[in-house]
Amino acid sequence: MMFLYNALYAGALSLMLPFEYFKRPESLRKRWLSERCGDLSPDDSDAGASREAPVVWLHAVSVGEVISAVPLVKRILQEITPNVVVSTVTDTGQAVARQRLGNSVRLIYIPFDLPHTVRRAVERLRPDIFISMETELWPGVFHIMHEHNTPVVILNGRISSKSHKGYSKIRFFMKDVLSTVTLFGMQNEVYAQRIIDIGADVSRVKVMGNLKYDIEPPTVVPAWAQQLSGPGAGRTGNKMIVAGSTHEGEEEIVLAAYTRLKERFPALTLILAPRHPQRFDEAERLVKRAGLRCLRRSLFRSDSPLTARAARTLTVAGDELPPTDVIPDVILLDCVGELAAVYGAGQVAIVGGSFVAKGGHNLLEPASWGVPIICGAHMDNFPTTGEFIQQGAAISVTADSLYDTLRGLLDDEALCQRMGYAAKGLYAKNSGALARCVEEVARVLAKG
Repeated sequence: MMFLYNALYAGALSLMLPFEYFKRPESLRKRWLSERCGDLSPDDSDAGASREAPVVWLHAVSVGEVISAVPLVKRILQEITPNVVVSTVTDTGQAVARQRLGNSVRLIYIPFDLPHTVRRAVERLRPDIFISMETELWPGVFHIMHEHNTPVVILNGRISSKSHKGYSKIRFFMKDVLSTVTLFGMQNEVYAQRIIDIGADVSRVKVMGNLKYDIEPPTVVPAWAQQLSGPGAGRTGNKMIVAGSTHEGEEEIVLAAYTRLKERFPALTLILAPRHPQRFDEAERLVKRAGLRCLRRSLFRSDSPLTARAARTLTVAGDELPPTDVIPDVILLDCVGELAAVYGAGQVAIVGGSFVAKGGHNLLEPASWGVPIICGAHMDNFPTTGEFIQQGAAISVTADSLYDTLRGLLDDEALCQRMGYAAKGLYAKNSGALARCVEEVARVLAKG
C-alpha cells in the first residue's frame, strides 16, 4: 500500500513543484528546495549543542501549530535537551518560529513525504524522537522513522469530523500508518475515539488536553492599539472590534455589520486581520470599496502610536487625507504574530474561519484576555467551542445576525464583562496540557 501512496504522492508533487517553487521569494527558493529534498547541511545538522544529548525533531505545519508548540519547545530545551529541530511546511510558520524561538533551535522545512528524501534527512539529523503536532499524519515520515527505530509521537492531536470521515474510508491503510506511532496524545475524548476508530491501538492513546490553552499569552497590548482604543486598553475609551484570521468571503460580512454599527457608535474602530498574508491587498480594497478609511499596520513603527506618516496614508476610495489625528475606521493588521496581543484592546473578538467552512480559528487567544467571543457556525477545529457557548463565554451567530449581536454587546458593558470573565475562566480551567506533554516526551526518550 505504501508503494501506491508513494506513486500518487510523487505524481502530485511533479505537478505542484514548479508552482510551489516559484511562488516563493527568489532568495528563499534554493534553501526551500534543498531542505524539502532532505539535503541538510552537515555543518549545522544539530540544533546547536552536544550530540551526547538526545535530538528532538518536532514538526508543526504552519502558524497555528507553531504557536501551540512554542511553549513545549521551550520546556524541552530547558528540561530535556538543547538539541531541538523544528520543521514546518509554510513560510509563515517558519517566520513565526524564528520570531519566537530565535536561534535556540534548528529550523527547517520538512522533506517531501517520499522515502529517499525523508531517509536523507533522518540520516543527517539522527533524531531520537519525532513529534508531530495536531493533525499532521505523514505516512512516509512515520515509516522511515519506524525503519530507523525512532519513536513517533503525536501531541495536541485532533481529528476533525471531515478528516475522520475521509480516513475511515481508507482505514485499512491508516491502520498500517498509525501502527508506527508510539503515542497519540489527543486533545480530548472525542479526538481520542476518532483516532481509535481509524486504526490507532487503544493502548497507545492518551487524552492530554489542548496545548493551545497553555500558550504563553501576551500580557501587554501594543501601544498603537492602546492609542486607538483610548484609556484603559479598550475598556473605557473608544470602542474596538477585533476580527481575527478572516478568510475570503468573511471580510464582506464583517464590514457590512461594522458599517451599520458606525451609525450608532461613531468612534468605533475595527481591527481586521486576514488569515493569509497574500490576501492583505484584497482586504484593503474591500475596506475602501465600503467607503471606509483604511490604515495598514505596517505603515507605522512596530510598537509606537500612530505617526504623521501613517496618518497621511488614510484613504477613502484612493483619496488622500492630510495629516490628522482622526482615528481610521479600519486598521488592517498586515503583519504576522501580533493578533494575539491586539485582542486585548477589543471590546469584542470575532473569530474568523467560522463564517465559511474553514473549521474556525483560535478562540483561546481572545479568551486569555477575557474578551467576549463571537463566531460563526463552522468551528469544527475547536470542539471546545460548545463549552464556551454553553458557559456564556461565546456566541455563535450567522452573517445576518452578526450586526444585532455586536450591537447588543457594545450597548451592554455588563454583558461583555460577564462573557469575558467566563472566557478567561475556561481558559484557566483547561490549562495543564503542557506539563503532561513534556512528561510524556521524557518518558518515551527514557524508554529509548
